[in-house]
Order: sequence, then structure tokens, then C-alpha cells
Amino acid sequence: MIHKLNPDETSYFCEQLATMLNAGMQLGDGLDILCEDLDDKRIRAVCDSLLDDLNNNETLAQAMKSSGVFPDYAVKMVKIGEVTGRLESVLNGLAEYYEDRAELNRTVRSAVLHPLMLLVMMTAVIVVLIVLVIPMFGDIFSQFDSSVNDTVQSAVSVAYGVGTVLLIVLLAVIVISLTVALLSRIPTVKHGLANFVAVFPPTMKMSRKFSLSKIADAISMMVSSGIAPDEALENAAMLIDDKKLAGKLIECREKVLAGEYFADVIAAAGIFPGMYARSLKIAYSSGSFDKAWKKLADKCGEAAMEAASGIVAFIEPAIVIVLTTVIGAILLTVMIPLMNIMSVLG
Repeated sequence: MIHKLNPDETSYFCEQLATMLNAGMQLGDGLDILCEDLDDKRIRAVCDSLLDDLNNNETLAQAMKSSGVFPDYAVKMVKIGEVTGRLESVLNGLAEYYEDRAELNRTVRSAVLHPLMLLVMMTAVIVVLIVLVIPMFGDIFSQFDSSVNDTVQSAVSVAYGVGTVLLIVLLAVIVISLTVALLSRIPTVKHGLANFVAVFPPTMKMSRKFSLSKIADAISMMVSSGIAPDEALENAAMLIDDKKLAGKLIECREKVLAGEYFADVIAAAGIFPGMYARSLKIAYSSGSFDKAWKKLADKCGEAAMEAASGIVAFIEPAIVIVLTTVIGAILLTVMIPLMNIMSVLG
């Protein structure tokens, strides 16, 4: 199975290729030098594959496609860069684009990993509670006479039952989470999960912000590389899993092809917040649209990261409050009878 390059690796390759072109080097010569200095066997294999194809007179886009490890979007953009004569600019834009994607991916992983680690820790506490603590209380109660033991033994049974149920639920959540994480490496499953997140009410708003960040980043990169507006809209649409947003981008492309003004079409579609859309219209009137798109991309990226951080800030305390409350209730279930017995004996 061919593993696609992750955003960090894609950004690295694009940056190195752009540096070679900027230095006036032939890509084949530059890759030859790059291959010699690489320690990572997988990355070196990709580099060797590109070098072999380039030496066989294939274009960079063809070599990237033949390797099977580069994202389809990167391959398509490189092909456009070769046709338009803006390859260096496109490669620089792709390097920055995938660097931003990598940062967003790290934020998402953090948003998922922290609560999962918290669940694992709480599961360990429940295991200790069931295996050691509750049986210890049972042994203590068994030392009293039968009338006392019968009275409080039901409390121990209830606490053990509640703890067992909670442990099963937590283990199920952890197993499901790990299974989803493993299956998400499969492209079709990953696409399906992204579609689900885009329509699931609790995650819909965050998903929309991530999609807007992808759109703004992509269009910013393409605009600065001289890509035509209709081409930029078409390419941006294929990057996102939000079908509604993708449909709006395609509609915008059709209107641009029909002769409507790019900035007016974007503003009328309601893809971005009104304030940002107005800024784009002003920027296009003043001729500074590339800077405006860059600023919009930065703003959307910040909004996406804040959304992910906000979910972590909500989930972690919620998990702590719920689980500590349940654990406390389990302990009180067996401690209160013991305290009553001790007070009577005292």
C-alpha cells in the first residue's frame, strides 16, 4: 500500500524544489544532491523516484503523479505552474499551504488526543477502584456481624456494579476511538468521516471553519501564483469535504466564467463572513487582492485553531467533572455505611 506524503513532507519537497529553481539549478541536478543528504529511507525513495522520472524526460508533475505519494492537489497545481511558467511561485505557495495544513492537523490531533488520554487515565482509576478499593471495603464489612454485613453488603454490590458498567463504557469509547483513528488512514473511510463531521451538529461549526481555512489558503496561494479565478475556485472546491461549500464554489466558478466580477461573486455567495467579503471587494478595487487573500487565509486559520482549542477547553473539564462525580458517588456509596457503623460503634 502506497502511503501518501503527509503535509509536513509535502511542504518539505515543495520548498526544496522551489529553492532549486530559485538558485537556477536543474531539478534533476538538485534532486541528485538532495538524495545524497537524506537519511530517511522513505523520503529518499520518493526523491529517487522523482529523479529517475525527470531523467527520463518526464515533467515534474508527471514524476510526482507517477510516484503515487503526492496529494492530487499538489500534482495538479504543479502542472498548472509548468503550463503557466510560474512553477517556482506555485511550489513556494504549495510549501506554505501544506505547512499551514500541517499546523492545523497538529491542532486537530491535540484536540482528539488530550481527551482520549484523560479517558485512559480515568479508566485506570476505575480499574483500581473495582479491583482493589471496593473489594477492600467488602472485606472490612465482612468482619462485622451478619446483621451489619447484610445491611451494607448491598451498598458494596451497587458500587461494584456501577463501577463495572462505567469501566465497560469507558473501554468501549477508547476502543471505538482507536478503531476510528486506525481506519481513518484509509482514504475512503477518512473521506466518509470528514463528511460526517461536516453534518454532525456538535462539530458542524468547527468543520466549516476548517473548510474555510482550506479554501482561503488555497485561493490565496493560487491568486499569488497568477492562477485564473475560475481555475482557483475549481481547485479549491476539490480540497474540501463540505459538499455545501464545494457546491457554492462551483456556482461561483460558473458565474465567473459567465463574466461576473470575482470579488462580487465571492461576496454574494456568502462563503466568508460579510466583513471579510467586503474587504476582498475593496482590495480588488485597489489592486491589492493578493495581500487581502493572504490576510483572509491567516484569519480563517486562526479561527479554525481557536475552534479546535475551544472544543478541547470544553471536553476536558466536562470529562473530569462527569467521571470524578461518578467515582466520588461510588466511593460514597460504600463509605457512608462504614461511617454510620463506626459512629454507632463509637
